[in-house]
Amino acid sequence: MEFYTLVASGLIVVLAAGFIQGLTSFGFALLSLPLLTQFIPLQEVVPIVVILSLCTNIFIFIHSRRDAELRKIWILIFSSLAAAPFGTYLLLYLDSSLLKLCTGVLITLFAFILLSGKSVPVQNERLAYVPVGITSGILNGSISMSGPPVALFLSNQGVGKETFRANISAYAILLNLITVCTYFYGGLITSEVIRYTSWFVPGMFVGVFVGIYAVKRLNDKLFKRIALWLIVLSGGWTTITALGII
Repeated sequence: MEFYTLVASGLIVVLAAGFIQGLTSFGFALLSLPLLTQFIPLQEVVPIVVILSLCTNIFIFIHSRRDAELRKIWILIFSSLAAAPFGTYLLLYLDSSLLKLCTGVLITLFAFILLSGKSVPVQNERLAYVPVGITSGILNGSISMSGPPVALFLSNQGVGKETFRANISAYAILLNLITVCTYFYGGLITSEVIRYTSWFVPGMFVGVFVGIYAVKRLNDKLFKRIALWLIVLSGGWTTITALGII
């Protein structure tokens, strides 16, 4: 496939993923990673997706920063960073497919429970952010799946859409920054990665902008359902890949 054909295909993928990210504040990697790897090598796609995810999260946070609960987010961030090494340690002793399978099934199950209208709101949210952050950090350190636990907790708490988007974006920015720095020092940010990323950035921004505009049309209830169905998709995809079906 010629370079410009690859770029055109990638732009369509990134545009769609950017729209989902702009709408819900997560899901960019879920959509873009498996599709981009169909025509770009995985070792190039992963850093491309992380860099673009960082850009989307910054863009979304700037737009919704007034609704961010930064005092709670810092607790989440520190808990996650402290737990991430344990996730890596866990991966050394447990099979990654088993971890993905258990995580995928649990995430899907909890998402369906919330979709059914059931929830157990936690009164002390600041304290609850500690176990949520630990869970997210462990999953990030083991199978690079930090977003769903945070999204599920915020959905359980009935957080409004703007606060939901601002909190997840603020949390993801730091994780993305750390990951990009790790990739840079590991030599994964190559000239090809930069080349593809430069071409994809405009499409990504268009998608995010349209998603941000579209979310204004949604009420909190519909937004929550869309976010939960995206989590179901994430959990289902994780389960399928763990079973080796795809």
